[in-house]
Amino acid sequence: MYIVPSSTAYNVSRRLANILSCNISGVIRKRFPDNEMYLRVNENLNDEDVIIIGNTRSDQDIIEYLLLLDAVKEESPRSLIAVIPFFGYARQHMRYNNGEPISSKVFTQAINNYADKIISVELHNEQTLKYSKIPFINIKIINPIYNYFRDKKIDYVISPDDGGYERARILGSKLGIPAYYIDKKRIDSKTVKMELPDEDYNGKNILLLDDIISTGGTIIKATKLLRENNANKIYACAIHGVFALNSNERIEKYVDELTVTDTIETKYSNITVADDIASSLKDKIKV
Repeated sequence: MYIVPSSTAYNVSRRLANILSCNISGVIRKRFPDNEMYLRVNENLNDEDVIIIGNTRSDQDIIEYLLLLDAVKEESPRSLIAVIPFFGYARQHMRYNNGEPISSKVFTQAINNYADKIISVELHNEQTLKYSKIPFINIKIINPIYNYFRDKKIDYVISPDDGGYERARILGSKLGIPAYYIDKKRIDSKTVKMELPDEDYNGKNILLLDDIISTGGTIIKATKLLRENNANKIYACAIHGVFALNSNERIEKYVDELTVTDTIETKYSNITVADDIASSLKDKIKV
């Protein structure tokens, strides 16, 4: 078995290769004078089981991933599994207005042309799974987060909105502590009102848990509310640390600790999803 990493997933690829005791293929990358991307997979992957790991956060990432899929497919592997820890363009999982593309469908169907199976981590919306004609596994991440925070004496797990409450509830149950969500009400196109649950936050250690941190506005507002209610330590955690517009620098000024997984590799990636991906490869799908 070989792992072929994109340029966005070196660390998780190495961790997964160590768990599965498999090889990592080198990839040569360069740019043509007009800045078009060139790549070449070093290994002979004919009749091999191959896993391509990479994120699709940016347009460039998507092009690289599709080129890797084609490069490996042309080698006639025995099987080809697409592992995409952060599945970008998934927020547009349906058509909201006439004339719009369904971007998650476009990318999913493109992968279908090459791979036998797809594995992703905490998709923005599972509607995307329905666009695939091949098996598509969406991994939910709880145990690595539990292992990281279980000794930090957390008092409450709080989701910044009701959409993430189930994740907070499951983690809270494992930690043996209450879980809540912040009530968000949109006042107008520019104003969102946030209200904490009616609880005692004085001296409490709070874990703010979300699926994605992008601009950080919600996390910062939630932290300000908790500070006003005399919370002690505030930990901000997300599965995917997108950190658009360098939002990590702003968030760090408000929280005691900022932690994300390695679906997107940053200096805050203190939690790995490699074990969960390995379990999915071993147990949920058989090639």
